Amino acid sequence: MTHTDFIIGAYPCAPSFHQRGEQEEAHFWRELADTPYVRGIEQPILENIHPYGDDWLFRHTPAEWRIVATAVMETMRRRGSNGGFGLASADEAQRRESVEFYRHLLQKVSTINTRFPGKVIALEMQAAPQAGNASVAQATDAFARSINEIAAWDWPCDLILEHCDAMTGSAPRKGFLPLEQVLEVVRETDISLCINWARSAIEGRNTTLPVQHVNVAVKAGKLGALMFSGTTATGEYGQWQDLHAPFSSFCPESLMTTEHVSELFTAASAATLKFSGIKLLEINANADVSHRIAILRDGISNLKKA
Repeated sequence: MTHTDFIIGAYPCAPSFHQRGEQEEAHFWRELADTPYVRGIEQPILENIHPYGDDWLFRHTPAEWRIVATAVMETMRRRGSNGGFGLASADEAQRRESVEFYRHLLQKVSTINTRFPGKVIALEMQAAPQAGNASVAQATDAFARSINEIAAWDWPCDLILEHCDAMTGSAPRKGFLPLEQVLEVVRETDISLCINWARSAIEGRNTTLPVQHVNVAVKAGKLGALMFSGTTATGEYGQWQDLHAPFSSFCPESLMTTEHVSELFTAASAATLKFSGIKLLEINANADVSHRIAILRDGISNLKKA
């Protein structure tokens, strides 16, 4: 495995994402394991790191694969019933709840890395403010308190803050903390930033903001990772939605092209990236495994071309 291998956010393409059977799920991971240029996977940690449990995932994936864990899925799940949940939330009780969830993540990652040394290389965190509270200052203050606490713990992996579209954007999807404030809070810590192409494009409602965000993060000495998800203006992946649309080579409505990947890698060349990769979604719940895998292989091929 070389540094040109990628982290694959495969879970939105996995059959389990659409509650399909275990046999299909096993077939999916077998096919992904036979795919070249895969360094490892991005996996959400909810209660466990896979819907069928941690051991299931380790049994069905190559031992040499590395994992980037992400808090995004559980964060969004909890915000579905309580918009105050998040590290940048001005709702103090829900901010504490969120910090406790990160304590669960610390225990989970530590357990995995004790069993398989070096397995989880990074945790992607998200700066989720209190929904409906437009105060960037309150969100920044809350986020700083959460980070001061979490960054002091003994993490066995890198911490990466994944920038999501900002609360100050024209029509926010996630509406999390703006990049400037995120950088301000993590400046004195070892936490670096991941720029996700779609999440920056959604914030600006254009395809130029992602490279601007990369430049800002590089200038601050804080760029740690690049992830490529697409977004669309029309079609089944919606209008500027955060639905991880495939590349334009696979999904004609997608605004994300190989050129955009090249542009970001060029802008990031001054930074030492901990990882780069894709996170793409199979929108059709009834799609077969070969179509799900085709989306990911097309994505890898775009990264290789770039």
